[in-house]
Amino acid sequence: MPLRRRELILSTAAAPLAAHAAPRRLRLPLVAPKAELARSYAAMLLEQALAAVGMPVILEPTAELIPQNRALQELGRQARLDVLWTMTSIEREQQAQPIRVPIFKGLYGWRLLLASPEIAARLRDVRTLEELRRFSLVQGLEWPDTGILQGNGLNVVVSPSYDAMFKQLRLGRADAFPRAVEEVWWELERYGQGLTVVPDICLHYPAAVYYFVAPEEAELAAAIERGLMRMRASGAFDKLFMEHLGQDLARAKLGSRRIIELSNPLLPPQTPLHRPELWYRP
Repeated sequence: MPLRRRELILSTAAAPLAAHAAPRRLRLPLVAPKAELARSYAAMLLEQALAAVGMPVILEPTAELIPQNRALQELGRQARLDVLWTMTSIEREQQAQPIRVPIFKGLYGWRLLLASPEIAARLRDVRTLEELRRFSLVQGLEWPDTGILQGNGLNVVVSPSYDAMFKQLRLGRADAFPRAVEEVWWELERYGQGLTVVPDICLHYPAAVYYFVAPEEAELAAAIERGLMRMRASGAFDKLFMEHLGQDLARAKLGSRRIIELSNPLLPPQTPLHRPELWYRP
């Protein structure tokens, strides 16, 4: 988008709407089973960001779970979906319009490993990427993380079913399941019978979860971006981030773990890695 047009759209998005304006309904995909979507961090951040630029909204999640790739395809089609949030990749940014503010501050690139206690005892001593390649890691069929791990030469067992991944660990068909800090403790409690979080180590690769909208929704994209930037400037962004994720971060103790750094061959060149204030570092 030309710079002057982008500035005009951002300026328009910043103008407060009339106090009596009817809330806009935004259809969102239910992409994960964790908690009620309306109370999730990403949904609340979206709602507050748009409120910050005078756009009241009502968030309407789908009744059924929708895989991430299918959700991207359905953005803007017959008003099926309006907004979703997911990890970015070069391919995904060709399908939909990203709002390039990493809403989890890169936290989805910080990965702890779920494994059986026996495998965890072996994994905790891993010190290099080469040593990690001796183990098999399970991931989802359509997940960008699958390509990231494979791009680093790791042995990846691909599964089409979320529930099946935990069973594969228990059955010994894969050694470990890398999970984001925001996911791992919740999953351990609900699906992790017989499993544990591997101590002492973590994986890290640059990764951004963005809001995405349909390519033709330039004004909505500009409103979301402007609202997020206002929340960052006021401190409301970081406050909400810590309210929802601070406990998980404290439990993960990333600063005391040995970090195995991976590259991300799927990361678009426009990713704002040059702006450290947008990213979490332990």
